[in-house]
Amino acid sequence: MKKLFVFTLMIFFNPFLWAAPGAALQDDALFIRDTENGPLIVQDKGLPYIDNDVSINDASVVWSNYLADAIYLTTSNTGGGHVFAGTYLNPPKEAELFELTGGGIPLWVYPGNEFYTDAGDAAFTLGAVNEDALGINVIKWTGPGTGTPDWVDTFATYVMSSYGPVAMSDDGSTFAVIAAPSGTDAHLMLFDADSANLVDYTAAGLGFPRYVKINADGRYTAFIALSTIVVYDRDSLNVRSQISMGFTNSALDISGDGNLIAYGWPTLRVMEWNGTTYQELWSWSPGGRYVSKIAISNDGSTIVSCWYPTAHNTIKIAVHNVGSSTPLWTYDYPVSSGVYQESAADIDITNSGKYFIIGSWGDADNTNPEVHIFQRDTTPYVYYTVDMPGSVFSVDISNDGTYATACGKHIHANVSGRGGDIVQIATDIIGVSEDTRSYSQPIIFDAHPNPFTKVTKVTLGKAHGAEGIGLRVYDISGKEVKSFLHITLDALHPTLLSWDGTDDLGRKLPAGVYFAELQTDEHLETKKLIMIK
Repeated sequence: MKKLFVFTLMIFFNPFLWAAPGAALQDDALFIRDTENGPLIVQDKGLPYIDNDVSINDASVVWSNYLADAIYLTTSNTGGGHVFAGTYLNPPKEAELFELTGGGIPLWVYPGNEFYTDAGDAAFTLGAVNEDALGINVIKWTGPGTGTPDWVDTFATYVMSSYGPVAMSDDGSTFAVIAAPSGTDAHLMLFDADSANLVDYTAAGLGFPRYVKINADGRYTAFIALSTIVVYDRDSLNVRSQISMGFTNSALDISGDGNLIAYGWPTLRVMEWNGTTYQELWSWSPGGRYVSKIAISNDGSTIVSCWYPTAHNTIKIAVHNVGSSTPLWTYDYPVSSGVYQESAADIDITNSGKYFIIGSWGDADNTNPEVHIFQRDTTPYVYYTVDMPGSVFSVDISNDGTYATACGKHIHANVSGRGGDIVQIATDIIGVSEDTRSYSQPIIFDAHPNPFTKVTKVTLGKAHGAEGIGLRVYDISGKEVKSFLHITLDALHPTLLSWDGTDDLGRKLPAGVYFAELQTDEHLETKKLIMIK
């Protein structure tokens, strides 16, 4: 096994390192360390406290909440216009629920010790893990309520050894947690919406827990045990697949249907489920950079990856159409001094991939804002930026892109200090909801069977009906191969189309991946089709 800690690229730039007699010491701090197996976020004793009372003054920030001592670890948007967040380190150590219209004052708080939180995008389900000296407590709420949880499940001796240890499915049906008793292999724990602990699965012989992601309906959970990705099937209560990465890292995501996996460190690798296993679809690397975070849109159309050089003085963003290894575009943050280490800490993407948000640690020169909201398009387009006082640890963007939240530490992550900030960001993005997998089904767009051998039947429908609809099929290179035009969607009866894998001239197309694009006057959605021999 490779040695985990080989070298450390850490420079503490602290003009007040001498500190006045009696200066407070931070109990704990977050640091990033480079190893031959990838970057590792660790907690360690902090240096003398540095006060930094910088206010957030940005026109797009609707409200912010500043905590003088505690640090915000996680934030997520959920139903009914609410934001769920978790804090740690110093009081107040709590899970907090905000309303978008609440001015940054929590609707309620739930006290504890160290909170990791997540929430359903399409259902008002909140999940949190509170770690204390005795173990971990898994907690679940439904709806805003009063802060009283639906249930609490305790796992004595379990500890968290991952920065991304929790994930809630978009529909709120399943809450995934990775943890383990100290020094043992990764455990995946799945909880349903009621109170049942569905499974406590041990990744025997694979190593400590690293990172977890879950698909939209909660059926498939992907997590990293040291250097292996394990994909677990909730419905069969069995492992669907294991992928050996050859390194340990936290760059991982899974598509909404669970059939795409993206991961990497020196190279981004995209894996696709072929009916029996995940096989590599393509790989890409800019050279001399390493992946820190990845996001796949729920519809499987878009992959965004964040890259860093060993100098930690810039971030490269790469946007891919899932059907091609050639990026749609790349974007480089302006180069900074790198003294404090610039690194992408978190990323979130709308369901259709049209907008995405990246939160970073920032840099010593304050060259780059810590929050960037991008529009996918065909060229780099920075829609919004927010300059936070310190480092960002967690971000989330609403499914329609109209608002986002970001939170983190009031001081840079590599500088001693305390305090945390959470902000709600409003954009001027206007349009219909991008929740293309809406659980109220305003748009019906499905294909069965998929994968298929001879014929797949595409079902289309719309709540209020529509005329002049187009459905186009593209091959993996982006070339249009088949079109169904001037379709009328009936509000009462779905439209059924059959595609036999031929092009517009009736020629049989080769087996492989295709993309069906549905376009109405107010909606654009892409679905992947797999034709096999």
